[in-house]
Amino acid sequence: MDTIAQKKIDEIMYETNEKVSAIVNEIRDIRFSKMDENKKQTKCDNLREEFERVMLEEEKKVEKVMEKYQ
Repeated sequence: MDTIAQKKIDEIMYETNEKVSAIVNEIRDIRFSKMDENKKQTKCDNLREEFERVMLEEEKKVEKVMEKYQ
């Protein structure tokens, strides 16, 4: 893999880390809140789905970089 591809993948990783960290922090805040348990569960389920979407999007970005620079 050339240095351009590596740099682009690093950028994707940093972006992914920021998005995932925000989701994890929000889940943590919800878990320790005094919110109703059913509401907590619903919000956390939605955030888990968002986490999964982010990971799939980022995986596609990496695949595109790999295809472009191979």
